[in-house]
Amino acid sequence: MRYRFPLEMVLRVRRAEEKVARARLLVANTSLVSAIAARDLADARYRATGSLVVDLASLLAERSAAELAAATLEHARKVVSRAASEAALAHVAWTSAAKRVAMLERLDERRRGEHLVEEGRREVAMVDDIVASRYAMAATR
Repeated sequence: MRYRFPLEMVLRVRRAEEKVARARLLVANTSLVSAIAARDLADARYRATGSLVVDLASLLAERSAAELAAATLEHARKVVSRAASEAALAHVAWTSAAKRVAMLERLDERRRGEHLVEEGRREVAMVDDIVASRYAMAATR
């Protein structure tokens, strides 16, 4: 008799959920990496704004550019923080999905082992029946 895992459909759905969670984690991590790169670029621009100013117009223009760079840097930091949070949530979701799949796979392995043992018992019983019937037939002759 062929083994069939009773929760095969559930396992298939859980594997699909894990695959989706893994893809979301990849997207979140990619987003985090790009946000960090953007933050580092904004930080470099902000640090490059300082220079010696001679007149008032240059001072005001440079101050405006520095304020804009600071605002951009602050925004980039918020984006990194949000991306890190999303990546952490995606990791938690993927870990949870992977645990559910692993649990079902362990259950499948255990049931498959039980099935093999039961199949072995049936074969032994069948062989015993054959031997007993042959012995009985030989004794009656």
